[in-house]
Order: sequence, then C-alpha cells, then structure tokens
Amino acid sequence: MNDISAYINSAILKLPFDLFNIISKYIELNSNVKVAIVGGYIRDLLITKFHKKIFFKPLDIDIVTEGSSVDLAKFIKKNVSNVELCLIKEFEIYDTVELNINNLKIDIASARKENYESPGLNPIVKHSNIEEDLKRRDFSINAIAFEFSNREIYDFFDGVKHIQEKELHLLHENSIRDDPSRLIRCARYASRLGFKISKKSLQQSQRIVESWPWEVIKNDTKSKFPPGISIRIRMELSEIYKYDNLSKIVSLLNDWEVISILNKNISVNNKFLRGLKWIKKLKGNYILYLLKNSKNLELNCQRFFINKKEKKILNDYLNITNQLENEKEKFKYFTPSNWTEFIETKNLDEETVKLLICNGGLFWKSFFKWLFIYKFIKSKKSGDLLKSEGWQPGKTMGDEIKRLRYIEIDKIKRK
Repeated sequence: MNDISAYINSAILKLPFDLFNIISKYIELNSNVKVAIVGGYIRDLLITKFHKKIFFKPLDIDIVTEGSSVDLAKFIKKNVSNVELCLIKEFEIYDTVELNINNLKIDIASARKENYESPGLNPIVKHSNIEEDLKRRDFSINAIAFEFSNREIYDFFDGVKHIQEKELHLLHENSIRDDPSRLIRCARYASRLGFKISKKSLQQSQRIVESWPWEVIKNDTKSKFPPGISIRIRMELSEIYKYDNLSKIVSLLNDWEVISILNKNISVNNKFLRGLKWIKKLKGNYILYLLKNSKNLELNCQRFFINKKEKKILNDYLNITNQLENEKEKFKYFTPSNWTEFIETKNLDEETVKLLICNGGLFWKSFFKWLFIYKFIKSKKSGDLLKSEGWQPGKTMGDEIKRLRYIEIDKIKRK
C-alpha cells in the first residue's frame, strides 16, 4: 500500500488551483479537522495506475469533511486565485455544497451516516466521520479516500484490490434494496470501465429485483411507487443517455437477468437495440421507448411517474401499432398525402411518430418522411392569395389549402 499511497499523494499534490495547499491550510486553522478526497477521482487514478487507462482532466472532485462543508467551501473560494469563476451552491438537506471553479465541479459534503427506513425512500441522515461516510457509498471502488492531514489512504472494503481485479462489489447486502438505481449505475461502470460485476453482487441484484416493484412503508402507509426510486433511476438513465452507450448497458442488464428494473417486457434483440440507437439519433424520449411495449402500461407509468402527455404518447403508439398490423394491406397503398392526413388528423405527437419509426416494421420510412419532409411542405397558394381569387375564409377555403398542400406532398413520390 505504501507504493499506492505515494502514487496517490503525488497526484493530489498536483490538484488544480493549488487546492492541496488551500485545504491543508484550512485543516491547520480548524483544529486538524479531517478532510478527504473520495470516490471517482481516487478510483480513476488507481485505474490509470493498474490498467493504463487514461482519464483526461477530472469532470468533478468529491470531498468529505468531518467539519462544515459550507465553511470549507467558503475558505476555498476566499483563497483560490487566478480564476475567472468561482461559484458556491448550498444544499441544506444533506449539508452539501457544490463549488464551481472555472467549470471544475467540486462537491463538498459533511461526513454522514445514512439509514433507509424502507426501500427507495430518502435516507435519514446523521453527521458522522469519514469511515461511516464511506460505508454509505455504492461500490467498494468508490469507497476509497485520501485523507489530507495524515496523507493516508482509507480502504475499508478492499476497493484497491477490486480495481486491480476489475470487479464491481456492492458494499452491503441491502445496497440494491435501499437504492435500486445502484444497479443501473453498476451496468454503467461495467460498460464504461470494462469491469465485471462480482458473483455475490449479481446474486443480490437478482434476488432483490425478482420482487420489483416492492412495497414501501412510510408513516404506516404502503406504496409500490415511492418517488425517490423513480427519480433516481431516471437520473441514472439520463446520465447514461448523455455520456454512455445505452444499448450496451441495457444489454448488460438483460445478461444479468435484471432487466425488470426497467421493464420486464423488454425483449433485448437486434430490433430493440437498433430502435434504441435510433431514439437517440432522433433526440426522442428514451424512457418512453423503454416502456413502449409494457403489458401493464398503467403500472409502469405509475412506477416511472409518467405524466399525462407522456401517457397519451404511449397509448397512441400502441393504438397505431395495432392498427398498422391489423390493416397492413390498406396502408401498403398509402400515398405521402395519405400518411400526412393519417398522422395529422389523429393529432399524433412527434414523440409518438419517433416511437413508430424506432419500432421498425413495414411503414417506418413513411413516418420518418413525414417527420422530416412532408410536414414542412406547404400549399402553393396561401390564404391571402385564395382570397384575392374570390375564396371566402372558412372551412371550404381551408379544405382547398389542404388539397393543394397534398398535391405538393404527393410530388415527393415522383422525385
């Protein structure tokens, strides 16, 4: 461990904006209060050391203090120099602070202990020490800390060993029960870092997810759908959607036999994965794509707090899909204007059209062409021009504008 400590210490000394010296000075002035860097920054340094994987400048740095997070943030802001931007955001509920220095995000938290009264609820928080704070984290590889005053590595859960072995280990047997979003994060790390989930962690995940969604008890009231679970899972998916390969991560969840954390009716095959890539290309709603083939749509909409508009999109998708299947012979002969009239008369949301495109099948190209071509085509004659020709405003003139527009749309077929 001495070699590892020396390596980490050398890297911490090079923290940007002279952070090492500023934090060290803060510790001296505050009766040697303990401060540590934890989580992803330390993890990525060790992955670089052991596996020669290069991480560019850190996206963020996580700091834990046994003192006041606000006091530490204010001290850093006061003493940092030669920067264009230094902003502080305080979050009182967990006594955390976000410090932004020239777009480097530094999350500072007062060390805390967490207790989950029931699955998925927000934890009850008490101030504690760095060791207890590390216990509340998700994986052993994220529960490694460098403590400033003694320049010491804290590794109570064999995180260094697991990084060497490229394995993901949950910290305790109730980890997924307390926060199911950790399972999504596990797949993200497995995909991003090339790590594998440990056998014990996989067994825990499969066992817990078998009963998903489970009942949550709060104030003697039972609920299957606590907001905390849905919000955290959606946040994890959003992070993946922006920065990772969602198809690969969904495939991992399927391989691990825990796909029901999203939707047990997902059939992960080439068609589904192709559609998942398309939904990103189209900048569509990936949550709706994941839920679109739910056998119990109402239940899944409740689970993920799908709003009224989103629910209509899903219902329209299902209705149109059924209609296309039952009347496919009729739709084979549709012209571009027929498709335009069909989509617009039903007042389909663009998100519904995107789902129909991503679903593939016989008619996806027609929906694609409406989305990017047909809907933008206008009549050669405007309302003002028709008025000048003697048409009276009203339904008849509206029908004529529509007829002329359809003529222009149908010209597409001949090009």
